[in-house]
Amino acid sequence: MSWGDHASTDSATLRLAAAVAEIEGLHAALTHTSEPEQRRRLLAELARSAARLADLAATPPGRIPAQARFNSRRQRRRAAVLRGARWLTDRLS
Repeated sequence: MSWGDHASTDSATLRLAAAVAEIEGLHAALTHTSEPEQRRRLLAELARSAARLADLAATPPGRIPAQARFNSRRQRRRAAVLRGARWLTDRLS
């Protein structure tokens, strides 16, 4: 495969990659914090992310996992805004 060419990726592969990236980000944040409360929160989020990754990995090919089945673009954006707001309030308080 030459530079610029890429194999087509299906949505299941993209979901798995996103779940792994989320876990990597949480792990990086965990290694850079020393506050006990923030460590506890990050460990809880890491556990939830690991469970999501396990569910995605166990989903048979061609099936959409239940968590992503009925999410509209508006619902995904609203959830992202809420996660960002929660992160900011935790970070700044």
